[in-house]
This record gives sequence, C-alpha cells and structure tokens, in this order.
Amino acid sequence: MIAVTGLFICFQFICRIDHEFIFDFIILFAVATGAAIIFMWTISKDRKEYSRSKKLVDFAPTFIGSAILLGLLTTIFILNQRDNSRSKLYCVTKQNDFNGVSIDFREDGTYKMTSWSLGADYYRGTYTMKDSIITLDKSKIENAIVSNRLVVRPEIEIYEKDSFPGKDTVYQKSIYQIDENGKVISGATDFVVR
Repeated sequence: MIAVTGLFICFQFICRIDHEFIFDFIILFAVATGAAIIFMWTISKDRKEYSRSKKLVDFAPTFIGSAILLGLLTTIFILNQRDNSRSKLYCVTKQNDFNGVSIDFREDGTYKMTSWSLGADYYRGTYTMKDSIITLDKSKIENAIVSNRLVVRPEIEIYEKDSFPGKDTVYQKSIYQIDENGKVISGATDFVVR
C-alpha cells in the first residue's frame, strides 16, 4: 500500500513539475504532512514488529518508504538542475497585467518560457542565436509563440524625467516574431528585453 501511494505521489509530482496553480502550495503542504504522518506511523509500527519478532523483514515498509522518498528528492534535484544556467537574454511581453509571458534565454543554449495568470506553465527547449536572429526548437508554443524565428531590435523610447523638465532618449531592445522572409508577424506577441 505504501509503495503504491508513494509511487503515485511521485508520478503526479513529476507530471505537474512544469505547471503551477496559485493554491498549489496548500495542496503540496497537505500531501507532505499526510505522507510524513503515515511514514512516522509506519516506522513506529515496524519497530514494534521488529522488537517482537527480531526479523529485519519487518522493516520492509520503512525501507520502501525511504527508497521512494530518496527517489523523489533525487528527481527534484535533477529537475531543478535544468534552471542552473545563467541568463543571457530575458524578455517579457510588452503588455502584461495579471497574465503574461516571459522567456529566459540562457547561456547553455536552452530557454525557459513562463506563461502566467493564476498559475504558471513552463515550456523549455533549445535555441540558437546568430547576430540578432533567435531560432527556437519549436515553432508554436501555447498562444504566445507562432514562429520559431525571433529578431532582437533596438528601439528608441522617449520619456520624461521625474524631477527635471525635458526628455531623455533611451535605447531599449525589443523582440519580435518574424516569418521565413524576415518580416514581423502582425498580431504576434512582442517582447521587451529587461
């Protein structure tokens, strides 16, 4: 029973690792608390059985639970290693409020796209960058990416300073989705580099 329950929890965790919901921490806390209570009860039960029979086989449920816990912690560690590379270029959608999209292009040639609203979905892949052209490994991701080719362009923005009259010119980079001919795709999501 403990093996089936533990493996089910591990499987669900791994399947949901790239999807978050605003209240996930409450569910995870409840599951972790329940699992800890059951595991402690199992250890206590196994100790009583062992003190009565003096057979190591009585600790089998404890060993199974420990192996599942070790496997889960190892899996979490390995999955978290995907996000260890330093950021090379980070951008977010130009218009975002309670929802939006960000893409973190990393030095190791991978990217992590985050689409958020009441939760977050993560999409990962690889990219190449030559001059100002970024080529993704996928040409469609959710509703945000409709082309696997992106272009980084500097733009001029003029804004007023808070304390001084007059205007300043700032060069800011934007990222646009382009088609095979290098033309910006109308209506596609645009990004600003942060």
